[in-house]
Amino acid sequence: MHSFLKKTEKIIRRQALLAVGERCVVAVSGGPDSMALLQVLAHLAPVFDCSLVVAHVDHGLRPKEAEAEERLVRETALSLGLACECGRLEVVACAREEGLSIEHAARNLRYGFLAEVAARHGATKIAVAHTADDQAEEILLRLIRGTGRAGLTGMAGMRDGLVIRPFLGIAKKEIFRYLAEEAIPYCLDSSNRERMYLRNRIRLDLLPYLEEHFNPNIGNSLRETAAILQGEEELLAGMASQAYVQVVAEEGSEPSGLAIQVADFLRHPLAIRRRIAETACWRMGCRPTFRQIAQLLSLAETGDEGAGLHLAQGLRVVKAEGRMGFGYPQGQQAVRGNLLAADREEGFVCRELSGPGEYVWEGSGARITLCFLAAAPEGWKDESSQTLYCDADKVSFPMTVHTVRQGDRFHPLGAPGSKKVGDFFTDRKIPVIQRRRIPILADREGIIAILGVRPDQRAALSPSTRRILAVSLHPLPTGENGFTEKAIHGK
Repeated sequence: MHSFLKKTEKIIRRQALLAVGERCVVAVSGGPDSMALLQVLAHLAPVFDCSLVVAHVDHGLRPKEAEAEERLVRETALSLGLACECGRLEVVACAREEGLSIEHAARNLRYGFLAEVAARHGATKIAVAHTADDQAEEILLRLIRGTGRAGLTGMAGMRDGLVIRPFLGIAKKEIFRYLAEEAIPYCLDSSNRERMYLRNRIRLDLLPYLEEHFNPNIGNSLRETAAILQGEEELLAGMASQAYVQVVAEEGSEPSGLAIQVADFLRHPLAIRRRIAETACWRMGCRPTFRQIAQLLSLAETGDEGAGLHLAQGLRVVKAEGRMGFGYPQGQQAVRGNLLAADREEGFVCRELSGPGEYVWEGSGARITLCFLAAAPEGWKDESSQTLYCDADKVSFPMTVHTVRQGDRFHPLGAPGSKKVGDFFTDRKIPVIQRRRIPILADREGIIAILGVRPDQRAALSPSTRRILAVSLHPLPTGENGFTEKAIHGK
């Protein structure tokens, strides 16, 4: 057996990349690395009692070369007695539609195709031909783009128990030597020389420059650093997983929402807190940036009651009652604004008030009564804030009563100017959970009053007032919903 085959066999056994009797899809582009991988696995298949399926992808980017590559792969698979599936991908269209780079779109589509081939053939592994040189390039690529410790560990020999990389510890020069000695044909991808791709610039320019001017063994140094970080990453990942279970409560196996217990969260070291926050975002379908993780940490440490963040695709995080709650109040879509602010938010209630009369306010089980008066009753200024008196000629029907929503502003009576309702609630230290139950009275011109809390300056009584609208707010007779002065003011 060739020494190169023995070396690869030893790697596969040591890392348990293949189990006896497995079926494996071999991704073969027709380039030198993948052609070597195909030949090696074909020779080793009897040793592991494994069966192979060849998969080839045309990305639609190099039509002049694609035909020759596919022909070589098909002929080689036929000579080895292996099934071969070929697919053509619309990479450019995908990149345009999803706003991705050509490289990113190609990778996503390629792995999607390989997974489909594996599913059709009942394969449990997909072998790809990344080498030690690719690993060094990948680490630099991630460092340049920005990454954490996990990213700096580079590619794994096995990913998700499915994708295996038998050549990850083998240098390209060894692969070319094997190809030459065994007279194995291969194609060269002309796009690997195009500097429009960052990875190519790293391979063609950055790595050679670092080797010449800084460290002739830069590739080995990067791989050794990645190996060290990988061991530390496994330790931290285990610690973070245990901590996550202790401080996070999820709703459902594929969580529709989750909450982090802030006090318990803050007891953990910063590195663990960062990972918990990142995991929470991933669990909610959000890929967080460094800045967003920093915002979450800051929210937990110093955020006020009711403070919140909008992360991405409608994911909101609100700090309330000792927890940071994650959820999609409007579903997963590109929306912005305060978590409590949008009309379609869970818990949003709105009712039209067509004219004077009595209405039940479903938002908190309260009764709202509207009536016209010729004059305000004696001592009206000393009455409870549960009755609003406003200038009837400064407001109009139909009115609405609703919970707080995005963009709500009003001019609090006696204040120098307008203010966001959310900020007003914060200033008065009204808990977030209670804000949802406070009715806001408005007409087509805007807010008339936050009932039971503060009227707007616009409709205030004045010496010229000729007609008064009285708006009373009272709990329903059952009194079960807790809509009281105590609830409103958070006392």
